[in-house]
Amino acid sequence: MTQMVYGFWVSRCLQTMAELGLADIIGDVPKTVEELAKATDTHAPSLRRMLRLLSGLGVMVKDEGSQRWGLTDLGAMLRKDNPGSVYGSLMAHGHMLSWQAWGDLKSSLKTGAPSVEKFMGDTFFGYLAAHPEDAAIFNGSMAAYQTLNAPAVVNAYDFSWAKRIMDVGGGTGTLISHILKSHPLAQGAIFEMAHVAAEARARLASMGLKERCDVVDGDFFASIPKGQDIYILSQILHDWDDEKSLRILSNIREAMHPNSRLLIVETVLPGDNTMHFGNLYDMAMLVLVGGQERTEEEYSALVAKAGLKVARIHPTSMPPSVVEVVLA
Repeated sequence: MTQMVYGFWVSRCLQTMAELGLADIIGDVPKTVEELAKATDTHAPSLRRMLRLLSGLGVMVKDEGSQRWGLTDLGAMLRKDNPGSVYGSLMAHGHMLSWQAWGDLKSSLKTGAPSVEKFMGDTFFGYLAAHPEDAAIFNGSMAAYQTLNAPAVVNAYDFSWAKRIMDVGGGTGTLISHILKSHPLAQGAIFEMAHVAAEARARLASMGLKERCDVVDGDFFASIPKGQDIYILSQILHDWDDEKSLRILSNIREAMHPNSRLLIVETVLPGDNTMHFGNLYDMAMLVLVGGQERTEEEYSALVAKAGLKVARIHPTSMPPSVVEVVLA
């Protein structure tokens, strides 16, 4: 219980380590606390105290002979260049707006509304659209998360039958690029808001996928292009309540042909009395965007209202599953 009570202290130290860029400064070459303090403009004796804590957690390691601090394998996950980096997540969830939202959790429990809006003066997505620097932090977190999820999704679902695949709200193309590289005969598409679509085009071009993946500007609350074999909603529905989610699903239902599939890539909650990462993320959705994670039963009921049905749930090696949906 004591560890749970003080757990946020640990999170804050890890977040501050990311904010200071300590893992990247150390890299593969351990350094003294004086060198690290100079590089981060911090007070060396105080920084040493945080390093001591992090070494006890297995993130840092000190060589007593040279008095230099290095990274363990666990600590290396804070480096930006690490394929499994958690740097983006630490920066996003260590952002002051995130702390303010969680600090006012009681407000969300009383109203059902995201508490962060009180501090942003706008909706979460509205605020980010007007504040590109903050948007870059949160988008970086999502991109890093998708980088880990994308291979797991490709391994969990057989895309080989599909000729045309559209990632609705697909960001800058992390997931669709993994799919297309694994299935060279498929054609892809990303459906995104205009300001994201521009970045997606540049990223796909840099990966040599410009000719195989279209980027279509649009709003999934308005309409969705027809003619795809597979539509993907990856980490989209958890951003929205049932009413808005149903609007997205209904638009996809209108776009689907008889053999189309909708793949909902989300964490499927196991229910009560179970410790699951999705339950934590569910609370984050509450305080930040007003969305929610859902159980299998809740997904089945939600898609049924749009004239769809869950055909199968494909677990992955990561928290999200692939919920395969067909026409009802």
